[in-house]
Amino acid sequence: MEDIEDLFKNDNQDTEERIPQSKRKIVRKFGAKKEKEEDSQTEGVVIDASKFKSKHDESAKEAEADERVPGSQKVFVKTYGCSHNISDSEYMAGLLAEYGYQIVDNMDEADACLINSCTVKNPSQEKFVNLVQSAKGKKKPVIVSGCVPQGDRNIKGLEDVSVIGVTQIDRVVEVVEEALKGHNVKLLAKKDLPILDLPKIRKNQLIEIIPLSTGCLGSCTYCKTRHARGKLGSYDPNAIVERARMAIEEGVMEIWLTSEDTGAYGRDIGTSLPELLRNLISVMPKHTMLRVGMTNPPYILEHLQAMADILNHPRVYSFLHVPVQCGNNNVLDKMNREYLIEEFEEVCDFLIENVQDMTIATDIICGFPTETEEEFVDTLKLVEKYKFPVLNISQFYPRPGTVAAKWKKVPSQDVKKRSNDLTKLFDSYSTNNHFIGTEQLVWIVGFDDRKKAAQEGTLPQLMGHTKSYTKVVINQDSESLAGQPANSLIGKCVKIHVTETQKWHVTGYILDASPQIPEVPANYFEKLEKQRIEQEELAQKAQNKAQQIEEDNVEEVIEKIVVKYNKNDILMHCAGMAIFTIGIFIILRSMIN
Repeated sequence: MEDIEDLFKNDNQDTEERIPQSKRKIVRKFGAKKEKEEDSQTEGVVIDASKFKSKHDESAKEAEADERVPGSQKVFVKTYGCSHNISDSEYMAGLLAEYGYQIVDNMDEADACLINSCTVKNPSQEKFVNLVQSAKGKKKPVIVSGCVPQGDRNIKGLEDVSVIGVTQIDRVVEVVEEALKGHNVKLLAKKDLPILDLPKIRKNQLIEIIPLSTGCLGSCTYCKTRHARGKLGSYDPNAIVERARMAIEEGVMEIWLTSEDTGAYGRDIGTSLPELLRNLISVMPKHTMLRVGMTNPPYILEHLQAMADILNHPRVYSFLHVPVQCGNNNVLDKMNREYLIEEFEEVCDFLIENVQDMTIATDIICGFPTETEEEFVDTLKLVEKYKFPVLNISQFYPRPGTVAAKWKKVPSQDVKKRSNDLTKLFDSYSTNNHFIGTEQLVWIVGFDDRKKAAQEGTLPQLMGHTKSYTKVVINQDSESLAGQPANSLIGKCVKIHVTETQKWHVTGYILDASPQIPEVPANYFEKLEKQRIEQEELAQKAQNKAQQIEEDNVEEVIEKIVVKYNKNDILMHCAGMAIFTIGIFIILRSMIN
């Protein structure tokens, strides 16, 4: 299985398919009004770069005559890794397109190649390096970005390419220009975070990915991303809220919040994730949804009640990605994860109990150095206990420069066996069966796998998510779509009846293409807090009353004893007991001496 963020990305229709350049639309200026969509079925990258001329393109004829006029060339953009990387690529593509460059999907058509890398695992890095070599073999100027070159400046194969550091993405235009002139530029120095007020090209016109921060507060012994992204650096909350508000005005349906650790957001600037989320929700109309990105257990633990309130909100997916990595405390300590498995379970138990239809996704590393078979069994027990609907299973990969890379490795055959055993356990259960026969609201964001449908000669299915972020696919037939054209349903919330479930999704037919979505009062969170205080007061009163009844009963029993036995009898009885106790004490003392 791929990185867990890749899993979510792949759920959002066929991300490898791109819209022809002539039909693309670009948010040229932050906050610019979205142009009316003429082709509602289009998805993937949303840009119409043909409407915008290069700042240096005084004449279209001159640009055609001289292919080296700045901003007149084509750039191939490829992204590996998490949603933070996707967001960075969207910004870089937007800057290039605003300047006049065409963003293409075919490397052979391109004049230059921009490849954004991921350093989480060896396979993703190897794919990245192989693609770089392929581009170089085709004599294309190559610009690389992301965590691989930022985390290790001496990666083999990157000596003669241009490099953009993770905080330098706003300088992509000048780097591409220099690369096209045959110059290699390397911008790896850390600087202030790129502003959020940048043009961008969205992979999906309905989804806005907003980075909350970069870096983290952890120091996991296996993690290379920390080397690349550095310490936590949070964006100003007002800038994040403004970016979300303007994206919604442009027609976005979903806001994704991304970071290396969303739970740590704001600790460096005197705020917190719950405070930011409440402010974001305040600008979201009823047709939009918010998805909170990955958070590590330590930083969510202190906000459990606040997060439960937020995840219950009708505008927020009841979904959270909380990576555990292992089910054994000894291994967690070696990983330097800074929490106990009991604390992770506390997070799971609280959210499952207090958030309706809560979905918790997690990650597990199999075969971490020093992990014994007995310790791995604890991981199996954890998965068996919670039956996570989304589980990202990875074999341990030693990343150069990390502490864990120096430790003795678990034999590869053991690592593979543990990975297989965990995969079999995960495949053995289903978490979607309870949906059968139910009615669910579904937010439709596009089509599912178009390539597969084309190969099978079928129409692609509509794809969306329930409130619990469970994937839903709907067949393109008149019965399933309630007689509505499929294209007209993209970007809408519909009500479906679930008829079938599979491991990764549910299927159903539309009951209502325009269901009533309840309004949420502006004081939603204040009302929740007031209700909670009232419930606590009632509970305290009930406890006090029970205690008073108990005390009254004790007094009543004492009174009955006093009535039955006169005071002198009671005093004589107590005195006798005291004399008896003293006598026993004297006898025992004499025996000891």
